[in-house]
Amino acid sequence: MRRVDVTTGDGHSIVLTRIGPARGAVVVVTHGTFSSASSCQRLGRFLAAQGFGVWLFDWRGHGLNQSVSHDYDLETVAEQDVDSALQEILRQEQGRPMVFIGHSGGGIAAAIWAGRQPERAQAHLAGLVLLAAQTTHAAATFSARIAIHGYRAWIGRRQWLTASSMVGPERESARLMRQWCHWNLCRSFVGKDGMDYPSSLAQVRIPVLALAGSADRVIAPWRGCEALARAFGGPDVEFLLCSKAAGFAEDYSHSRLLMSGNAQSDVFPWIAQWIRLRSALAQ
Repeated sequence: MRRVDVTTGDGHSIVLTRIGPARGAVVVVTHGTFSSASSCQRLGRFLAAQGFGVWLFDWRGHGLNQSVSHDYDLETVAEQDVDSALQEILRQEQGRPMVFIGHSGGGIAAAIWAGRQPERAQAHLAGLVLLAAQTTHAAATFSARIAIHGYRAWIGRRQWLTASSMVGPERESARLMRQWCHWNLCRSFVGKDGMDYPSSLAQVRIPVLALAGSADRVIAPWRGCEALARAFGGPDVEFLLCSKAAGFAEDYSHSRLLMSGNAQSDVFPWIAQWIRLRSALAQ
């Protein structure tokens, strides 16, 4: 295991950790909200054992990083943390193309980065794997819409949301969660500066694999996950609904899609094979 510390463009320090063989195809993995890279360790170790060179990284204020005093949103994570991490990994790996895997908010941040950096995304990403990542469909039902309105009202003017057994082991920026609520309530994935991300992603022609859990009905309903994947403009976009009906071991929930033993045996192999094929094409 190798640790690399990186300073972002706005002065925060983030920790990157590399595992796996030195010359394996490069894979970058990051976590979602209220979480850290520790949630990705099962997937990271699996991919390393498959011969991939895996980089795990924590967003600012999460995991191995120091706590931060200023709040942030997913665009901050994308434009600062993801951007700085990818620049350093490209330097460490001598410019070799990589596959990026993001769970939940990590997948959203990766999509934001690609939408804002389409030329760099196409130059450096051999593929993008989105695990339970969506921005537009969490409020698709009346009851879900009421719940998200209530959650946003509860957040109010808070700056930080505390960790709990219900949401995850890390505190999270309230501004980030207000942003996620806004996107889903408006059913519109638009940046603070007015950037229409689906329109921008239509210009990003990279391979995309999106996976959703059929039991994930609150945070990342499958229709939203598929919509985010289909926003990308390339011909190689694949969507998998991980359910018993589709031949998987269980109807996966939001967290179990990434962290369960069943996922290791019947979801991770799909991901590994997909990465292997796209990495070979990018060589």
